[in-house]
Amino acid sequence: MKTPVGDIPRSLRFLIVVAAMTGAVLEVLDSTITATALPQIQGNLGATLSEVGWVNTGYLISTVIVLPMAGWLQNRFGRSRYFAGAIGLLTLASAFCGLAHSLDQLIFWRIVQGLGGGGLLATGQVILLDAFPPAGRGVATALFGVGVTIGPLVGPVAGGWLTDNLSWPWIFFVNIPFGIAAVVMTRLFVPDGAGEATPEAAREPIDFPGVGLLAVGMGSLQAVLERGEQEDWLSSRLIVALIFCAALGLAAFAWRELTTAHPVLDLRLLRNRSLTAGALFAGVLGFGLYSTIFLLPVFLQSLQGYTPYESGLVQFGPAVFAVFSFMAAGLLSARQDPRILLGIGVALFILCPWGLSFLSPQTGDASLYGPLIARSAALGFLFVPLTVAPLGSLRPDERGAGSGIVNFMRQFGGSVGIAVMSTVLDRQRDYHRVWLTGHISSGSLTVRDWLHGTQDLLLIHGYAPEQARTGALELLSRTLERQVALLSFNDCFRLVAAVFLLALPLVFLFRKSDGREDIGSAH
Repeated sequence: MKTPVGDIPRSLRFLIVVAAMTGAVLEVLDSTITATALPQIQGNLGATLSEVGWVNTGYLISTVIVLPMAGWLQNRFGRSRYFAGAIGLLTLASAFCGLAHSLDQLIFWRIVQGLGGGGLLATGQVILLDAFPPAGRGVATALFGVGVTIGPLVGPVAGGWLTDNLSWPWIFFVNIPFGIAAVVMTRLFVPDGAGEATPEAAREPIDFPGVGLLAVGMGSLQAVLERGEQEDWLSSRLIVALIFCAALGLAAFAWRELTTAHPVLDLRLLRNRSLTAGALFAGVLGFGLYSTIFLLPVFLQSLQGYTPYESGLVQFGPAVFAVFSFMAAGLLSARQDPRILLGIGVALFILCPWGLSFLSPQTGDASLYGPLIARSAALGFLFVPLTVAPLGSLRPDERGAGSGIVNFMRQFGGSVGIAVMSTVLDRQRDYHRVWLTGHISSGSLTVRDWLHGTQDLLLIHGYAPEQARTGALELLSRTLERQVALLSFNDCFRLVAAVFLLALPLVFLFRKSDGREDIGSAH
């Protein structure tokens, strides 16, 4: 029998934070750690680039299906039991991922891994809210958030190091000791509290139609976001069919959940203004965070010649500032208006994509540190109030579902962000290529002088006249393509900044007292 929530000694609360954070970090880390290992997996298992992409897509699809169900799973099995069981499933699947001898086996176990990891972040947040009084939730959430937000940045670095120095199976084997430790700590220290399974919850019928519709709708939508750009969106019959399935499945799911007596996801909770605002803002945060995490490595590797490992290190260094940001936001959250904290977070975050929108071919590491430090400094002021304010305004038995909604929106926003940025990057390349080509002609005096100068330089280095002319034209073409890519990246970063700026009014949907007092069982 675990210690009741109200009687948890302060000495044990730190262990609860560690247990909750370890489980959640495993899920966040696994969503990004495979990125740098995909080329080696592709070669080792004899897969095409499109086929090996399902290693990530399969994981993300199963994750977004489980995320909205996190609250229902907690109430049915108990938070501690569900959290430990989910970590155990993720850990077991990690072992089988590392032992996979074919791509089909690897994709299957990645899907199982996602089913285990999907609800860990949402459940970990609720465990902390239950274990701490309102005055201590900000600091607890800050400690939890440090690991969760640094996880996506650590993933590519850790994956690159393990792949280069050991082999790709080790990106999965590394989960095993941490997963075992997290399961043991959870069962020893984490109380079931308000999330303890009751006989009434166990007897409630399972909403199988709701689960099925959620799987069809969210699975199809995630597949569209992951594969849409590669399949050229609406020109692909597969993507059109998936869009139809997603729209039909999600509409039927919403109708089912609003009319059934025992929903797997209680959408009626969205009548809570703070929860709705938190969910929308979490989507914007996911859009901005995952967009910049996606765009910057592509820029550094394609235009600056960085290796995946080097591009990961560039982002990881400034992430240290997130520690100070989270601690400051955690200490302020108990006595400061959450709208002020969110406003500070938005202002700091906008500085990141806006600063990155002025990148040039001469950009070095030092030029990147300012925008990346601003992003790290923003995370605490965004993550802490987006956890404490929406969930603190709910009853304890509603927090699991509320956390699932908020974290699903963050994940969904990230998927949308990556899909949008991939598309915008390609479309803007076409636009800038046409525009620049129209302003560069062989009849231009400037272009002719540049070509003659380059040709003379090649002649000096021993090129034959015909080779020098061809080489000068090829160099002009490469220079043009480099400039096209640079302008396209700048446009993408400005778009991220604009999305955050337009989302600023959402701050005013929160109430001044949100999350700073426990409403207990009242509504």
